[in-house]
Amino acid sequence: MERLQCAFIGLGEMGSRMAGHISNKVKDLNFPPLLVYNRTRAKAEELKKTHPHIRICDQIDELNADIIFTCLLNDKVVEDVLNALLPNLKQGTIIVEHSTISPDSACSFAKKVEEKGAIYVSCPVMGPPVKAASGKKAINLSENVKDALQLKLCGNFLLFGLVEVLAEGLTLGEASGVGQDKVVELLQSLFPQSLLSIYADRMLKFTYKDQIAFPLASVKKDVDHIVRLAESSNAAIPTLHTFLENLTSVQTNYGEYDLTSVVGNIREKAGLDFDLKK
Repeated sequence: MERLQCAFIGLGEMGSRMAGHISNKVKDLNFPPLLVYNRTRAKAEELKKTHPHIRICDQIDELNADIIFTCLLNDKVVEDVLNALLPNLKQGTIIVEHSTISPDSACSFAKKVEEKGAIYVSCPVMGPPVKAASGKKAINLSENVKDALQLKLCGNFLLFGLVEVLAEGLTLGEASGVGQDKVVELLQSLFPQSLLSIYADRMLKFTYKDQIAFPLASVKKDVDHIVRLAESSNAAIPTLHTFLENLTSVQTNYGEYDLTSVVGNIREKAGLDFDLKK
């Protein structure tokens, strides 16, 4: 087997966990150590503590690799990284892009990469960082770059809609006197060990302030992509617009919490306290 050189760019909450798994895999295959780059070196150093066989690069142009994985914040960061990679990109290099970005941006990036004789694979991932740590994340793949990201945005639409409806249901239970704890008990009996139960538990225990799995700024970025996709497709998505209204209110009044914190704004609309303080 050819000993391929692999590299990973972007060691955020998601990327660091994915890079760790890839590092273990390349070691098992007896490939050269995984090359890693992050804008802030401290995150790369942190990864090296648990995966000492990686090799940290201080500049993007040091990433002379056959396969380059990227997991980045937004369209602008992906564009900046690709612009830094392109001048020294060798023919046949495969760039595997895991970020959630605009489908149109992905098509533009793919064209630039292909003009250099390299290959661009759109490979957005679904699921929270804890799933990446377990190695059980879902990955969207398609021969069409645009299709993979449109599917990812449909998935995120379902997630955000679920959180909105769940927050409304818990608030209905609390405001009517049934109690949100009873609503959560019902959910857990009907949908055990599901995302509904996980997100309901965060709302019930108010962990959306200090256990931020999906920060509101990142959620809003994805919501904006979904809104543009819906507008271009002539699809009505009223639930998402309501979710965005609640998200924006929480972000403006309270700061960067987890996406489940939208329940606080819905509570306040019902005359309750954000954290249900009596």
